[in-house]
Amino acid sequence: MSRRLGAAAWACGLGLGSLLGLAACSTRPKEAERRGPFLSIAQREGVSRIRGAMAPESISLALGGLPPVELPRLREHLIESTDTGLRRAAPELFDLADDATAPDSLRHALPDLPALTAAANVLGSPWAAPGISVKLGPVCDAAVSRCVPLFVPADEPADAIARRGRGLAWALANAAALRVAANSRSSLLRALREAQPRPSSTLAMVFGATRGTLDETELDSLRQQARRALADLASDAPQRPWLEALGAARAQWELPIALDADEVLVIPRLSALARLQDFASEIERAGSFEWVVRPGPGRGK
Repeated sequence: MSRRLGAAAWACGLGLGSLLGLAACSTRPKEAERRGPFLSIAQREGVSRIRGAMAPESISLALGGLPPVELPRLREHLIESTDTGLRRAAPELFDLADDATAPDSLRHALPDLPALTAAANVLGSPWAAPGISVKLGPVCDAAVSRCVPLFVPADEPADAIARRGRGLAWALANAAALRVAANSRSSLLRALREAQPRPSSTLAMVFGATRGTLDETELDSLRQQARRALADLASDAPQRPWLEALGAARAQWELPIALDADEVLVIPRLSALARLQDFASEIERAGSFEWVVRPGPGRGK
């Protein structure tokens, strides 16, 4: 994963490490501590910004992180249309967690597709909540309350503000990064993608590159079906925002962080955050690799 460490190294050389966080100036080996990107965490007064409708970029990223076969499969499910029909036709695509206490506004903001929920968070920087905002970047912003590496070292001390910031950026902050040998790469990616649709899976998205392009023909068919589904929905139907975004999705997708050529990034489902050890174990069963960032307790290499 590309680190873009020039600014951090310059600051550390001048003894200005506090501007970038002490972790950025560590002399530990690169693999033992991820030096970037960073989460700049600021404590803010007042009401946090409310996000708008689902972005087409999130749809594209979600589809890019799913097995290619999911595009035509999702189109087939959309033909059944409506949220209830979609759930009955494709239970393997949906998160099992169903919090009956969740506010209706949250339920209506996103469908339960695990990859889409995760993709919206991956591309959500700057994340905001009452009293706090978090920004992802290659270096630390000035005048912030905390600045920590996105991929936390295993021995990072507990810090309530940092924990809250990571909680807002949950998809990337709990992701797994793997280094995979060329002769193992195809089989590992295949095994991970075969695991994704399982109802018990903890995997939301799998990426073997920083950016990519969806199959234009399949995406166009999916967009057309989304537009047809919209025609049958009421103007205030809660499914409209994500179907509209699906209808406007582009073939190109890109992660907000860079992967090295031999790296694979695995994003957990939201419902997996309470069982990150299961997430790590599911990845380990997929094949041979070296941990770059291991999720769960003892996070880090």
